[in-house]
This record gives sequence, structure tokens and C-alpha cells, in this order.
Amino acid sequence: MFEKWLRAIGKLDYVQGNAKPDVDCILCSVRDNDERVKSLKVYQDNICFVVLNLYPYNPGHIMVVPIRHVIKFNDLTKEEIVHVFRAIQGLQLLMNYLYNPRGYNMGMNQGKCAGASIEHLHFHLVPRYGSELGYIDIIGKSRVVPEGLDSVKKKVDANIHKFLNKEFFESFK
Repeated sequence: MFEKWLRAIGKLDYVQGNAKPDVDCILCSVRDNDERVKSLKVYQDNICFVVLNLYPYNPGHIMVVPIRHVIKFNDLTKEEIVHVFRAIQGLQLLMNYLYNPRGYNMGMNQGKCAGASIEHLHFHLVPRYGSELGYIDIIGKSRVVPEGLDSVKKKVDANIHKFLNKEFFESFK
């Protein structure tokens, strides 16, 4: 059965550490524009930054990351929590505009036992589409991500300023 499982090309090497850049924290390196890491960053302010997931589940799979290196959710400040979650709201508006998904998965994994492969807290926003079958995709041996990262990044780069900007963050009551 295991030889029939699908995998994201390159992800296994990354998770096992064989393809990880030699940096202390990959997300801090993305934040700092370190040339040793591939960056799909599309937004940054003084509290968080936004990056496309290098191994997306779907087109538009995006992550919101606190600027400050934080490992545990409980270590976030009130300001960081409000700002990060407001950013997620703005990104939902962006994804609705670009892709019109039927739903979203939103969440975080804290700690290796919970599935976190990076020890810098970050939040996933995964658009979900009506044509998806979920686990049946795996059982049926068919999982296709219909749009490449370069195309998604171009769309996000061209439109993110409409949704994540000073006015948007200040409009939250």
C-alpha cells in the first residue's frame, strides 16, 4: 500500500533535513530576506509577514508568521494575536477575490508532536474548493495542484495591497 501513496516532490528531503538550508530558523531567514533560503514572501509589516507555502495543499495555501521569533501561541502578545488574525481575515478576502474557494482550513501546529516541522509559530490558511474529495484523493491515487507557485505568487503580489494595508488593519473594531 505505501508504494502507492503520493508525495510532494522534494518535501520528504526537506522534512528529513536533507534539503533544509543551513540557517537557525528558516522563517526568520525568510523574514530577513536571507539569500540562502527560497522566499515566497508576499507581504511584511512590523508585526507579521505573509509567505506562500513552498509545498502547498492547494493554490493559495498561505502562511502568516509573527515577525518576532515565537515558538508557542501563549507567548504571543495581545497586539500580535489581533494583528495576525486580522491579517488572516484580509487574506481570506484576497483568496475570495482571486480564487473564490468554497471554504478554508485555518490553523497552526505547535511542536513536533503536533506536526510542526518549523519551530517558529505560523498560521496556515488553505483555500478549499468544491471539487476536492479530501482523503479520497489519496485513496484514489489522484492529487493535483492545478496551479504552480509562480503563477499564484504573481496574482497575490499584484493584489495583496488591496487587502492588507494600513487602512484595513486600522478599520478593525
